[in-house]
Amino acid sequence: MSGVSRRSIVVAADGSDRNGAALGWAAAEALRRDVGLVVVRAVPAEGRADPALLAAAAGQLAAVLPRERVQTEVRVGRPEEVLCAEDSGVAMVVVGKRGMSALPRMLVGSTSLAVAARSPVPVVVVPDGWDPPAGDVRPLTVGVDPDHAHDLVLDAAFRRARRLGVPLIAVHGWEPPASLAAADEPAALEHRAHDRFAEVIDAWEKRFPTVDVRRVASSQHPAVAVLDAADAQLLVLGRRAGSGFSGFGFGSVTRAVLHYASCPVLVVPAD
Repeated sequence: MSGVSRRSIVVAADGSDRNGAALGWAAAEALRRDVGLVVVRAVPAEGRADPALLAAAAGQLAAVLPRERVQTEVRVGRPEEVLCAEDSGVAMVVVGKRGMSALPRMLVGSTSLAVAARSPVPVVVVPDGWDPPAGDVRPLTVGVDPDHAHDLVLDAAFRRARRLGVPLIAVHGWEPPASLAAADEPAALEHRAHDRFAEVIDAWEKRFPTVDVRRVASSQHPAVAVLDAADAQLLVLGRRAGSGFSGFGFGSVTRAVLHYASCPVLVVPAD
């Protein structure tokens, strides 16, 4: 197994009941990859961590992952800072959808959003209460922007679909931009965009001939198109450099999907 695949998975622990879904997803992923799992609790500089919290989290994972594969750590600092710290030993970070300190009314927590937007490694955001069926054979869904078809995003989606032996739904959404000039023909622009999408997927199908790819070329906003195809075990999306404190640009497709997706979302940094 390569060195990259041996790196650990980090999961955030906050002691809440809803955090159990993220812990469970991370443990199952560590088992599939045959890597270690690091359960991290972030505390402020003046605060103290309750050792019982981490012990309970580790105990919860015992049914999935051998105890010797689970490590617990207390890290001082803001959650998004400690979880996004550069570390060559980390392959993936897993967080709960509402984060460590989110208000109940929020669809996705500020911590979870910040980690997904800033982390140097892929991040999986797991909805509260996520409980997939045993032997889940539902497809994966990947959102594709043919103008920014980053290899890292598509490679992650195709490799995972191949490893799990499940179909991959490739989705491209397009709607006329607000800046559309009067002389432009929306139908022609959409047709060209869908043609570029087809070209991108054609190339990746040649690289992964055993993956069952199902294409969706939609006339809806990309976020709506992806969410419409979200009856999946995982959504895979890219993250480009954005603006603002969250790291996602205003109107970001990935940010919108994170708010409304009912299944885990894998965010791959592609900038």
